[in-house]
Amino acid sequence: MTTAKRPLRRISSETESHEPGRKSALFSRGQAAWNAWAERRLAERRKLEEAGDWTGDSAPDEQDITTLAWHGTATADFSGHDEGMADFSGFVFPGDARFNNATFSGEACFSNAAFSGDLWFSEAAFLGEAWFNEAVFKGDALFGKATFSGDAWFSDAVFSGGTEFGEAAFKDDAGFSESVSSAMSGLGQRPARAMRD
Repeated sequence: MTTAKRPLRRISSETESHEPGRKSALFSRGQAAWNAWAERRLAERRKLEEAGDWTGDSAPDEQDITTLAWHGTATADFSGHDEGMADFSGFVFPGDARFNNATFSGEACFSNAAFSGDLWFSEAAFLGEAWFNEAVFKGDALFGKATFSGDAWFSDAVFSGGTEFGEAAFKDDAGFSESVSSAMSGLGQRPARAMRD
């Protein structure tokens, strides 16, 4: 009989997962409900770190079951969704956030949002204005092949991880005044007129 070195333990008393439908339902309950959920996830991560059980900064195949379970509950996946007019202002994303191939047919507001993990907007379509003013990106922020049809504003945003806009298309004005980035690449295609600061 062999004994496991690490007991399999339940990460959360809640049954939340990264399934898009569950996060959409949570989003529809508003910022206060979302951020309460996010704070619980961040508290769980702090406990894992304090106990020495956090392996989240290593490659996924090197993470233990506890860390993988945490990522499962803390990831927000809105990939492929049509969000219409979306207001994520002030929302806290405790883990990775995925908006790959999402369509924002109205205004998309992520001002003052806090992204604790990596963020993907690969091939996302912003048909109206996109607001990321004063957003904080702690992990990588990947906007590869995203299309911004309206104005895109990233004023006073803080990018701490890698930031990539490779092949992103800015069809109207884009502003990055007072933004801070440790590593930004590929600001993509812009209109002939100068970008406003």
